[in-house]
Amino acid sequence: MSKTVKDLTAGTAGGILQVLVGQPFDIVKVRMQTAPKGTYSGMVQCATGILKNEGPLAFYKGTLSPLLGIGVCVSIQFAVLESTKRYFAAQNIQRGRGGSDGKEYTGGQLVLAGALAGIANGFVSGPVEHIRIRLQTQPSVNPPYAGPFDAVRKITSQYGIPGLFKGQTATFAREAVGYGAYFWAYESLMRWEMKRKSISREEIPATKTVLFGAAAGYAVSSHL
Repeated sequence: MSKTVKDLTAGTAGGILQVLVGQPFDIVKVRMQTAPKGTYSGMVQCATGILKNEGPLAFYKGTLSPLLGIGVCVSIQFAVLESTKRYFAAQNIQRGRGGSDGKEYTGGQLVLAGALAGIANGFVSGPVEHIRIRLQTQPSVNPPYAGPFDAVRKITSQYGIPGLFKGQTATFAREAVGYGAYFWAYESLMRWEMKRKSISREEIPATKTVLFGAAAGYAVSSHL
């Protein structure tokens, strides 16, 4: 199996898990962001209200759209990221820097690799998120869309294909800044652990890999 295929497979599996775990939190966030002022006193009250009034399945409203798209999104993201890193590693070796394998990337290289991955990801994540938010915020009584495919059909019939990409410039900016910062933070933590314990990347426990990923994600999302 080629390196690119491995990146795509791992990205798809991780993306699906990301949707299944994160979707309930995401719908609470979207409801709080779009509700009139004073509707909810906090996250717990919002989640309780959704559960009481709409049932547990409401937390997965609009899940089909990101579930279908997330595999593509994350696969593209990791494929571009790893391809860019391999390019930088080859350049580093030619220039006699970055260690014997050229993989001691500079901060700028990590940020650029992450930013390019984010922009590539944005071509799919923009329309996917647009449809997801439309479905999550539509009323439960007489909803305008029967599902993601119906939403796509109605939006494109009214606005054309560009209608799916509404707000795309903001999406590209967010993805570039967010993923650039995320991968820089994650790789910095991984290198710090390798240097601190004099171990290889493969020897870092999975629990710490997850912890570093969560820490990098929290640090980035709290500032976006």
